[in-house]
Amino acid sequence: MKRIRFLTLHPAGTDVDLTKDEGQIPYTLCSNYPIDAKIVSCHINNETANLNAVPGLIVEHIPYIINNAVSGLLYLILNSKKIDWLNIYFAGRQAYIWTKVFKKLNHKGKVYLKLDMDFRSSDLYDKNKREKNIFSKCTEAVDLVSVESEALKNRIQKYTSKEIIVIGNGISKPKFYTNIKQPRENTFLTVARLGTKQKATDILLQGFAKTADMHNWNLKLIGTIDDNFRKYITSFFVQYPNLKERIQFLGPINDRERLYNEYCKAKVFVLPSRWESYGISCAEAVSCGCRLILTNTIPPAKEMTNGEKFGEIIEVNSVEALGEALLKESSLQVTYDDIDEMVNYANIRFSWDEICGKIYKNMKSEESL
Repeated sequence: MKRIRFLTLHPAGTDVDLTKDEGQIPYTLCSNYPIDAKIVSCHINNETANLNAVPGLIVEHIPYIINNAVSGLLYLILNSKKIDWLNIYFAGRQAYIWTKVFKKLNHKGKVYLKLDMDFRSSDLYDKNKREKNIFSKCTEAVDLVSVESEALKNRIQKYTSKEIIVIGNGISKPKFYTNIKQPRENTFLTVARLGTKQKATDILLQGFAKTADMHNWNLKLIGTIDDNFRKYITSFFVQYPNLKERIQFLGPINDRERLYNEYCKAKVFVLPSRWESYGISCAEAVSCGCRLILTNTIPPAKEMTNGEKFGEIIEVNSVEALGEALLKESSLQVTYDDIDEMVNYANIRFSWDEICGKIYKNMKSEESL
């Protein structure tokens, strides 16, 4: 059987992307199917430890020329005939130009476009006719297009005649397996770029402060802290000095075993983001048996919580709604059977093997047309 040459073109990609969809999709496809896969980038360091997450995947480094779009275009001009399936991200001018050039140079070549978008993009298409037309042209030029949640598909399918399939993101489970059934702490946990507008850490702190006298739980925050947010933290603890011992800023945790251990010690994971395309930390958390509190601006919130069976979906930017959810979750009695159910659900729902099986099936269907 002829092997399929699958290439993810991601000039802007960095080392961390190897553990995300950009790296995990080509890696899983070439591990499970008759596919030779590679990822092409200007910025991935060939010595990065993250290569351990994609053993055997070819990582090709290309020169950065003018910008990422031009770098990718020049690569396609020189290499299109060596590619059977071109995998690109984000609908827009860059993806449209890359697709047209690739198909001009390789008439038999196929393109898989992964949208990787959030609700802001769909809102833009509602308001901006030009951007909507670019989205339509881009999606209709490719052979396979996917989005990460049913909620987003329901919003954007009307803008293209191309059938959009729903393919979520998976989690890169570590080779070790942290003790899921270790004793759980009365802890709310978040993992994010703390203090950025997107992650709404201010809402999380205010929601915790509002309810702190009504429960005995603590709050742990993992991630880098935006420099502009440090003054906010200082003033917050001036206002709530009694919470200093109940709120811990642990900094970034790059060691996956340590990070997963924190997931497995916590009872509830909270992500009150103002916007997200996916929120992979939510999937990591539920895979470790954490219940979830997510905002309704996270497109796959319904899938993450299994229709709110495993947590709450709340209004964005609402301290009141978050406080109510914190109180509700702190009062629940979660058993080890409940934790097993969440872990088993996540191991199937967010399995890269399952996800890439769906991608491969759709690729083969396109090839048979």
